[in-house]
Amino acid sequence: MGNKRKFLFFYLTTGAGHISTARVMKDCILKNNPDAEIVMINGFDNKNFLGKLIFETGYYFSTNFLGGLYSLTYDLAQSRFFQKMMLYTIAPHTIKYIKKVIEEEQPTDIVNFHFALTPFLKKVLRSTDRKINMTVMVTDPFTVPRCWFYEKTMNYFVYSQEAKEIGIKLKVPAENITIVPFALNPKYQEKFTAEDVVALKKKHGYDLNKKILLMIGGGDGLPGAIDIINKCIRKKADFAVAVICGKDKVKKDYLEMVKKANPQLDLHVYGFVNYLDELVKLCDCVVMKAGPATLVEVLTCKKPVIISRYIHNQEKGNMQFAVRNKVGYFIQKPEKIYDKVEELLDDKDFDIKMAKRFAALDIDVDTDKTAKLLLSY
Repeated sequence: MGNKRKFLFFYLTTGAGHISTARVMKDCILKNNPDAEIVMINGFDNKNFLGKLIFETGYYFSTNFLGGLYSLTYDLAQSRFFQKMMLYTIAPHTIKYIKKVIEEEQPTDIVNFHFALTPFLKKVLRSTDRKINMTVMVTDPFTVPRCWFYEKTMNYFVYSQEAKEIGIKLKVPAENITIVPFALNPKYQEKFTAEDVVALKKKHGYDLNKKILLMIGGGDGLPGAIDIINKCIRKKADFAVAVICGKDKVKKDYLEMVKKANPQLDLHVYGFVNYLDELVKLCDCVVMKAGPATLVEVLTCKKPVIISRYIHNQEKGNMQFAVRNKVGYFIQKPEKIYDKVEELLDDKDFDIKMAKRFAALDIDVDTDKTAKLLLSY
């Protein structure tokens, strides 16, 4: 493969999807080329106050607490003029910082995992005499925001034909867009048996005779989780409930009190965990938001999902993919979610039905293909 390869992976902390994809790709490249060097770079340094305010803090609050504001911002961001104005405000500092990083690190390759950084990376690379391979990895699988394809001459990796067609409509040459497998954490690709599920239930303290509902909300917990649990209490649910609260300590503390006050409910409360794959494998049904990484992880483990929320337009395609393939449902009201969970878990033919549907589900998660493609440049 010639000289030693050194990759810079650029990301932003707007949601978990960008950095989690970068981490998966890092491990996969090192698996295929142990001599490669990979450096993870947050595209905004600590002095980039405006960039962090707009793309990190603003994203966090608008998606978790101010959905209407995010919807408005998302729609405005489809405008080329709005995109230019947004980038213009943070361009001087961001370009200076990225240029400094590239000069210091001297990479052979750059992989970008966030659309906001692409114009700045392109501008910096134009000013250097060194040949550096540049790839943009689009982390939205289906309904891809137009801003991902802001630059027409980049080399893009996408997850679906739908995503590729969006890029082509936006005047990106078809040969510049390559469809690659989903970047999936290998832990979710490991095969597991019924005996493995029993072992995991024992390990994590679950009743072997109960079905298990798992609720996942990403790093900030699942909206509506408390309402669903309250209905579980009122209806005297005979299934166990596991809730991942992530970084939402207030919700975790509250649910711990609910657990103590209602011992009849088999409730398991977690904060941030590094063994989510085990909880997914031992459960029977998952209630979640429509984040792409978590959705693919859950579906790869052949667990049906109830999607309670998706980010305006951006995650709509993720929800539609699950519903279209009959391995998921889109239900927003907590009361209706509980009813669907009860219906699914009480269905004696549940496992047989789901097995048939998942057998027909085609998700390519051979991330080695993507790593080898990057290493072939």
